[in-house]
Amino acid sequence: MFCSQCGKEAAPDAQFCSNCGRAVAVQFVQQPVADPRYAPQMYPANRVQNHIRMLGILWIIVGCLRLMGIGWLWFVGREVVPSVLSTIVPSFTIGSPLSRVVEGGLAFASALIVVQAALAFFAGWGLLERQSWARIVAIIAGVLSLWRIPLGTALGVYTLWVLLPASSEAEFRSLVRV
Repeated sequence: MFCSQCGKEAAPDAQFCSNCGRAVAVQFVQQPVADPRYAPQMYPANRVQNHIRMLGILWIIVGCLRLMGIGWLWFVGREVVPSVLSTIVPSFTIGSPLSRVVEGGLAFASALIVVQAALAFFAGWGLLERQSWARIVAIIAGVLSLWRIPLGTALGVYTLWVLLPASSEAEFRSLVRV
């Protein structure tokens, strides 16, 4: 690759010319296509490297927000729901069958949120530390967050866009810390 301003040869992974300082054009790699009827897709060669830090930070933020959601869930489940149910259902008291169903649902929802938060933390930490398993964990977290409209969907799509293509797998393997 050569600089478009001064003509000096630049390193393949350089973002700026070492001679004049001008930004060097981004190289693209071809995404392999299983079916030759479809046109090949082009992705920047350093796409994973450019986005991995942002993905890691976003997944850690999502983990924190989900843990905060547990506090909100317990507050609503312990304070609001019993008072509303006691006005709607006169037989609702602490220890009644309906109360146990509400507490069981609250415990199940809390456990589900804890698992989602842990998955988000592991994905974020693994991406920031460039662990070999982090790509798969982040893809799983991205798929599971697609139903959380709108922010979870956006983060899931962003994660899948960065990490899912085959060219991303090869680039991620080159970035992994041993």
